Amino acid sequence: MVDFLDLEKIKWSKGHYGLAECWVKIKVPSVSAVISEMIPDPELEEFIRSVGKEKADEISKQAAYRGTAMHLFLENFLKVYSKSRDVSEALSHTQKESPRELLEKEVPQNKIDEGRDLFYNFYYSEHSNSFANLVGTELSIYSPTLFYRGKLDVFYVDKAFGYAVTDHKTSSSYIKEGSTKEYKYKLQLGSYANALDEMYRDKGLVVKKASILCMSTKSKIPQEVSCNGAELEKYKEEFKTICREWHIKNKTDFLLK
Repeated sequence: MVDFLDLEKIKWSKGHYGLAECWVKIKVPSVSAVISEMIPDPELEEFIRSVGKEKADEISKQAAYRGTAMHLFLENFLKVYSKSRDVSEALSHTQKESPRELLEKEVPQNKIDEGRDLFYNFYYSEHSNSFANLVGTELSIYSPTLFYRGKLDVFYVDKAFGYAVTDHKTSSSYIKEGSTKEYKYKLQLGSYANALDEMYRDKGLVVKKASILCMSTKSKIPQEVSCNGAELEKYKEEFKTICREWHIKNKTDFLLK
């Protein structure tokens, strides 16, 4: 139990009747930590075996640079668009600010260029019209009952489904139906939907659709992995199960009711 508590960050404050109260920070796992630890990924393991760990690590590093670049172009675009509703102003802002910020983060120029190209694939697709009614971007989320946390890209009101979330990914290939990657993405979507449902339960908010929008270097058309209805409920429940198992494995199930 002690390993799960950050005892170096104990805080004392004045509580009831003027008595001192002790607060201890709890280390809560991220959604990605739960999924990566609990779900075996034979496809990833085979990839590492085929190219070697050193090369696999370098490929992952370069892919992370590309993803960081695409996300920042998209984030800066949506940040302005959500306030001004002016597409031209939002596009101009991200074209100007994103490269500068990425260079400050020491992202290589070629990966900035790749990220910009993938952002344009989104911008010129039908999906760019989906976020007209934005609720929030880069939103930190958490589960008050299962003690996990995460950060989602876009929270919005979908015309057909109502409250919805979308996370953006980059890839060098399409996500195959039935693959481990698709399964893990859908678990991620279930975790996001469940957390938001819990966070806003007193307001009656329920997420009806969750999707991954993947921008591939092999196509100019974004690929959508989407869950709604019974399928979304299925992955919400499956994530809850593996999250409980994660806490049991890490001896932190004392947090669960």
